[in-house]
Amino acid sequence: MRGVYLYNIGMNYNAEQLIFIDESAKNERTSTRTYGYSPINTRAKKSIVFVRGKHYTILPALSLEGIIAVDIMEGSCNKERFQTFILTQLVRIFYCF
Repeated sequence: MRGVYLYNIGMNYNAEQLIFIDESAKNERTSTRTYGYSPINTRAKKSIVFVRGKHYTILPALSLEGIIAVDIMEGSCNKERFQTFILTQLVRIFYCF
C-alpha cells in the first residue's frame, strides 16, 4: 500500500507541488528523559521537580523554498485550529499568485 502511494506521488506530482506539514510541541518537560539505564533487576529512577509550565505548539508548512507558513500557539492544536491554519495561511498563499 505504501509503495502504491509513493508511486502515485512520484508519477503525478512535481517536487514543487508538495507541501509538508508537521506538528511539534514544547513545554518545560520536553527535555526530560523517559528511559534510562540501571543495574540488572533494578528499576531506573529519576527524581525531577514537577513543573506546570506553559505548553506551546508549532505548525510549520515546508516546501522546496523552506518554511512557507507557520503558526505558533499556546496550548494544544485542535481540529478547528488546524483547519484555520490551512485556510488562512496556505490557501491564502496560493490564491495570491
